[in-house]
Amino acid sequence: LSKEVEEQLRKSINAGIYKPDDKLPSERELVEQFQVSRVTVRDALKNLQVLGLISVKRGVHAGAYVSEPNPLPITQSIDNLVQMGKLNFAHLIEIRLYIEPEVARSVALHCTSEDVDKLKELLDRAESYLETSRKKARLTNVRFHSEVAKIAHNALIVFLSESITQVYSAMLIEMTYTKLDKKGISKLIAEHRTILDAIADHNPGAAFERTKRHLIRTYRMYSRIITDSYDKDVHRRIKYFAEL
Repeated sequence: LSKEVEEQLRKSINAGIYKPDDKLPSERELVEQFQVSRVTVRDALKNLQVLGLISVKRGVHAGAYVSEPNPLPITQSIDNLVQMGKLNFAHLIEIRLYIEPEVARSVALHCTSEDVDKLKELLDRAESYLETSRKKARLTNVRFHSEVAKIAHNALIVFLSESITQVYSAMLIEMTYTKLDKKGISKLIAEHRTILDAIADHNPGAAFERTKRHLIRTYRMYSRIITDSYDKDVHRRIKYFAEL
């Protein structure tokens, strides 16, 4: 029964009957509406929360509220694969190679001066953190590719990029926190600037090639640091990309 309640509420959300930030009917009202127990309603709401469709608030404004679409369920699924040992940083670099060079190529064709300014501000901010917090510098810098993805104006690309970036950055910063110095971080920021230059110049070929080369160099750099994540098949496929 909880699945039936969940499905009906999900259809109402997807149809726009309940919009982002709208409050769903109370548990008591849902019990009466669907003629089910309160336990059934709570199970349905819990499932919708796991799917990222609603958030549950406590206190004065307690209740279930419709959420803006977000990549959290995708992020959690990718992170689960990492925790189970089915994905490592090399796999994440590989999927980024499939996606990010093409995204950069597309963005270079239609980006605006405002888009370029936002990307430049992000890299400037990352560089400013180098003197005070290498972690902040890295977390800010690694967002460059997901911010480029937003300019593509494709919700699926944005969600995938956001999810991969979150898992990738958390994994690498934890594993290499003491092994990447200020010079190494500065080099990564500089490579992002060369990609940004190609995007700003509306040069799709250069944007594609520089993004690809950057990802391959990143893979090689981290492979020397994280020696226990080597995967022969992934290495072979990334090597193939490098030779294209």
